[in-house]
Amino acid sequence: MQSIFSPQQMSFTLGQVGLNLSLAFALSYLVAALYRHLYAGPGYSFSFFVTLLVTPVVVCMIMMAIGSNVALSLGLVGALSIVRFRTVIKDNRDLAFLFLMIGIGLCCGSGGYGIALLGTLFVCAILFGIHLVGKARHAPCEFILVFRQGGRDDVEAGRALDELVSWRRLHGAADLGPEVGCEFTYRVRLNARTSPERFIQRFKDLRGISQSCLISPDGQAAV
Repeated sequence: MQSIFSPQQMSFTLGQVGLNLSLAFALSYLVAALYRHLYAGPGYSFSFFVTLLVTPVVVCMIMMAIGSNVALSLGLVGALSIVRFRTVIKDNRDLAFLFLMIGIGLCCGSGGYGIALLGTLFVCAILFGIHLVGKARHAPCEFILVFRQGGRDDVEAGRALDELVSWRRLHGAADLGPEVGCEFTYRVRLNARTSPERFIQRFKDLRGISQSCLISPDGQAAV
């Protein structure tokens, strides 16, 4: 009997085709659910989630269609060379999920069920473990703080920054005229007990401060 850890010969019955496609979709759903759990938030992309679900099934189908036909595989490479993907991967971690999905499709399409199942579980365990370790050692996130200050007394603003942030660096200052005041741009790291909402609420109540804006790395802003 052939081992489930060895790819099968490229000769599939209707039942094997259904099994390969079903296993590819089941494993892809497991990995996509992990992706949604780990990276849900402002940077979460539903279209990428759908891509993760579909990619293994498509790759599995292509693997079964190619079989051991070298000529067909070369023709497929030539046909796919006209396709260009212009979507920019926002997070390098997304590449790990995408390559895992391609691997699932290759294993399921070639009949390597054991490799597909154990490999998927092993990589998912690694990704989840890295997420837990990174969450435990998570460094304070950096923000861009932009605010306008009327007058020239910045003692109160400096004290508020010392209280609410653990680190700051001035990136720019602009004089907007005597009636408006000055505009300052800082890179800041909030304290562990300071949320962006609390920071903005505390900062906008300072005397002389107007139009304060806190911008997160993913482009979300609190005003």
